[in-house]
Amino acid sequence: MRKMSATGVTLSPSTERADTSAEQLVRFEAETARYYKRNFMAGLIHGTFFQMSTAFGSIHIVLPAFITLLTPSTLAVGLMAAIQQIGEIVPQLFTAYLLEDKPRKKRYLLGVITLRWLSWALLAWLTYQYGLTRPGLVLIVLVSLFGLFSISGGMGTVLYADIFARAIPAQRRGRFTGARQMFGFALAILAGWIVKLILDNEPAFPFPTNYSLIFGLSAASLAIAFTGFALIREPVYPVQRKTKSLGAMLRQAIVLVKINPNFRRFLVSRAILGLAIGLAPFYVVHARSKLEISAGTIGLFLSFQMAGAALSNLLWGWLADRYGNKTVIIGTLASAGLASSLALLLPQWISPLAYGLVFALVGAMLSGMRIGFNNFVLEMAAPDMRATCVALQNTLLAPITLFPLVAGFLIEALSFWLVFSGEAALMGAGLVVALGLLDPRHRAAGACVS
Repeated sequence: MRKMSATGVTLSPSTERADTSAEQLVRFEAETARYYKRNFMAGLIHGTFFQMSTAFGSIHIVLPAFITLLTPSTLAVGLMAAIQQIGEIVPQLFTAYLLEDKPRKKRYLLGVITLRWLSWALLAWLTYQYGLTRPGLVLIVLVSLFGLFSISGGMGTVLYADIFARAIPAQRRGRFTGARQMFGFALAILAGWIVKLILDNEPAFPFPTNYSLIFGLSAASLAIAFTGFALIREPVYPVQRKTKSLGAMLRQAIVLVKINPNFRRFLVSRAILGLAIGLAPFYVVHARSKLEISAGTIGLFLSFQMAGAALSNLLWGWLADRYGNKTVIIGTLASAGLASSLALLLPQWISPLAYGLVFALVGAMLSGMRIGFNNFVLEMAAPDMRATCVALQNTLLAPITLFPLVAGFLIEALSFWLVFSGEAALMGAGLVVALGLLDPRHRAAGACVS
């Protein structure tokens, strides 16, 4: 049936749908502007305490140090790192397909956050009860709960990226991300100092009470982050389902990669960085085995990592807003290469605190990844393709998730030196690839089209 417009002109169904979408888009932009300040502050609360929670349960420092108390095998550390990356990647495309046409996604992400903080709370209790008497059981529970934690995190990545893109205008995303990480890392540095105080005070906090308390603090911080996110007002964006099935979405992934050379270059550079991220948990294992550090030094390393992230965050945020996210990607890969190089070059007789520079560079790498790579793909994709492209970015890189297991095996069979030197060389190759990227903000050819 045809309808008439207010001016008396007969409208076809397609024209009517276009007019309706245009009206919805106007309402969306008005709602985004109206709630920008509220969403900015609510997002800061969520991001700040989320980062503090991540510090207390750091997969790069705290969990590897905890695992070495349960088992001497570096394969266990590699397994945890692989589980994190697999869990964060595998559910993303499936989540994007299921929720592609949902006008609001906030309630789903609230469920994900709830599941995650409950996982940390349960791990804290089990560590306290059985950490000393049944370490094998605790390790199994840790692997299982961390798998659940990572899977829910993978779902949350897609949801948060879409909600974040709706709530914060593109021209202010670099500023928001920079502020969120700066304040978040300030609390994360404090978390590192708290970890040091707990681990250094063995009479008051013997094992496993010390790690149980740390995991409990991670759960409490994440619960506060939940409260902040609950305050966000999610603008409704007019979206329609573009894919009829999950298979169709997978075929769309192949097409996107095939027809978008810039997206391919982006994926290659992201894959190379993924190797560095997979290796990061082994730095603390290397420090414990080669430098004979005290338990409390682990907390200092955590503070070094968060300080490196916070300080570099100022640079990344400025570069992203002023010159685009390509410059951040280049700086991120350079930080990763310097971290592995320093781990190789720092002599064993040097003060253990000097090794903290390695973790400061790891922090810069992780901070740059969140700002540079995440915002690059958001600007590359059109609004109705955004969730799909975020999912594809990770799903197509699934094989990289097994690298930590390979690294753990190589370290156990050969040496830290071989693995660290190999990473340094790979980061050099990554820089060459990143230099060829086209920033979609400045070059129309850099956009990802379907």
